[in-house]
Amino acid sequence: MALDIFKRLQTYFEPLVFIAVGVWGAILVLLEIVTFQKGPKDIVSQRKLIDRIFGKVWLRIDKMIAVRELETNLPTLINKAYGTVLEIGPGSGNQLPRYDVSKIDRIYGVEPNLNLHDALRATIKQNGLSDVYTIVPCGVEDSTKLADYGIRAGSVDTVTSVQVLCSVPQPAEMARELYRLLKPGGQMVVYEHVESEDLLSRWVQVLYTTVWPYAAGNCHLNRPTGKYLLEAGSWSTIDLETPKEEDAWMLFPRVLGRLVKWGAGGAK
Repeated sequence: MALDIFKRLQTYFEPLVFIAVGVWGAILVLLEIVTFQKGPKDIVSQRKLIDRIFGKVWLRIDKMIAVRELETNLPTLINKAYGTVLEIGPGSGNQLPRYDVSKIDRIYGVEPNLNLHDALRATIKQNGLSDVYTIVPCGVEDSTKLADYGIRAGSVDTVTSVQVLCSVPQPAEMARELYRLLKPGGQMVVYEHVESEDLLSRWVQVLYTTVWPYAAGNCHLNRPTGKYLLEAGSWSTIDLETPKEEDAWMLFPRVLGRLVKWGAGGAK
């Protein structure tokens, strides 16, 4: 029991480190604004402030996150992407080295946070993807903008969503929209943290979520994202790793895997 309490306290205090980095990012952004170095008008836009703070935070921790992902099956799953790929929230491009370019026709990186675009462009160039990777500067909810890039219902072979659905507006509707964009037989590769199944941990998630979105780009710790994905449409293949029972109390339990839309075609 003592070990369980120790582990709980350890995981319950872990978000404080990220929040501290968020405070550091907020101070940097405010200094830029008050000294008129960059975007002083952003002070009146909560959305732009959150994006700028998250841009500072993410570029500080993205390499650490990429290393942690190596301990999971995520790199193998990303390597299975094929055809026309829709990458949701690529950030600075952590997943780019994991794509098998020989299977790819085109990658559209839908990244609404303009503060991450310079780093993303650098990663695209570094990985030799300039000819196949296009940055789409909007959210997935902007269907009109996506259509300008040829992204419409039934036009995408692979959707990759890595720790993104926690921060999008209306996540259940977003999951349905991603399903709609997939071709019949198309696949969705996901790695998302979800609501804890442990009552006490769920309360802690709710408590942190009162401040967490401001430091973490509108991320919400307590979303039942796995449920949203399963209910998004009819899947012919559901291959999702859900949190193990012994990890159910963690603040960042994750679902990881692949879903295939009903219909013709399928993964190459």
